Amino acid sequence: ARGLARSGRNVPDGYYDAVLDYVKANIDENGRLDYARATENARVILALTAIGRDVTDVGGYNLLSGLDSMEYIGTQGVNGPIWALIALDCGGYAIPQAAEGEEQTTREGLVSEILSAQCPDGGWTLLGEASDVDMTAMALTSLSPYLENRDVQAAVERALTCLSRVQQDNGGFMSWGTVNSESCAQVIVALTSLGIDPAAD
Repeated sequence: ARGLARSGRNVPDGYYDAVLDYVKANIDENGRLDYARATENARVILALTAIGRDVTDVGGYNLLSGLDSMEYIGTQGVNGPIWALIALDCGGYAIPQAAEGEEQTTREGLVSEILSAQCPDGGWTLLGEASDVDMTAMALTSLSPYLENRDVQAAVERALTCLSRVQQDNGGFMSWGTVNSESCAQVIVALTSLGIDPAAD
């Protein structure tokens, strides 16, 4: 739905009803759609925002509530903070108050978590210390609204150097040993989020 909406195409009428059914079947008392993956909330927030729906009232449920706890978001490694930040910023959403005993999610905290996970080679990865193009591009997209922060600026410069270093001769990118269109698309999204023209730079 997100891709269709952003391309200006019509999203099928039944999409929202299917999302509503999914939310009702999976959401827990904490507003989480999965016991371990905060990205489930994030991806639905992104899709519903793209089609102009209210993410704070999906069949009576506030999907932002599932992103209120730093501990929960962190259970997925750096992927959780990256997509939580992207989801929160896609609509300029306020972060709900975390339950008592849980560490409150903040944008500053999410940025800090992402920066702390940067690999020695300048990129980001889910596993190990060698960066992955997809994770690096996703991290850059999440950090793009925070370029006034000097630590973010430095991290972004290192990551762009990393991406430049691994770019293929034909302009494409490889992830998990395979040149693929998704990796190229993720880099294009990251570059345009940073105000860089991928066709000219």
